[in-house]
Amino acid sequence: MTKSFKTIWIVGASAGIGAALARKFHDEPTSDGQKIIISARNSDKLRDLATEMPGITPVSIDVTDPNAVKTALNTIEQQFGLPDLVVLAAGIYSPMKVSGFSAETIRSHIDTNYMGIVNCLEPLLARMRVRKSGEIAVVASVAGYRGLPNAAAYGPTKAALINLCETLHTELTGTGVLLRVINPGFVKTRLTDKNDFEMPYLLTPEQAANFMYRDLCKSNDFEIAFPPPFVRQLKLTRILPYGLFFKLMRKLVKA
Repeated sequence: MTKSFKTIWIVGASAGIGAALARKFHDEPTSDGQKIIISARNSDKLRDLATEMPGITPVSIDVTDPNAVKTALNTIEQQFGLPDLVVLAAGIYSPMKVSGFSAETIRSHIDTNYMGIVNCLEPLLARMRVRKSGEIAVVASVAGYRGLPNAAAYGPTKAALINLCETLHTELTGTGVLLRVINPGFVKTRLTDKNDFEMPYLLTPEQAANFMYRDLCKSNDFEIAFPPPFVRQLKLTRILPYGLFFKLMRKLVKA
């Protein structure tokens, strides 16, 4: 049975997965009169997307500013009501080798990838709990499963998001609010174009959006992870003893 979402808010929708998911919901609405709100820092890209997809409403925000997030949510709630589904896909990525280890780079990732999501969750959870309904999907990454080479800035923020969602999912049981985590593999975007290594099972943003749309609309599973073969391989590394895990990682670095 397909769910019906009357109001959808996608944060981090100016490009990549977020933009592709907005298009998917626009092209295949789950209800009559469905409203889609897209947010990101880049207001020009948001306006361009809204022009391409009539009926979508752009609301620019910087997720690192908690007051800006609350103001945007107030605006959305006044105009459309509290969203039924919120997808939090805002994030940045810079590969970082140990030779370029930088506290500043790590701090920027924490501010956007982790605290940016936290800034959105704070008002959303409070209001959805009062209403006793709503779904929130947080986009983390399979890179959060275990420490991977070149991901010292990005990976820990995604691991933190997975841990946070696990904690909150349990505590939200019985409240009517469903919190889920989305863990994509490699998706071809301007961010992953920075990588200088071969990315296995590389997906287009549209392929990623198809995985997300299907599971958001048809299941209540806590985790949405894709592509399946890559997810299975990385989940296997979670149970490897450190000796074997580091041996495997060293081979990857040499490759």
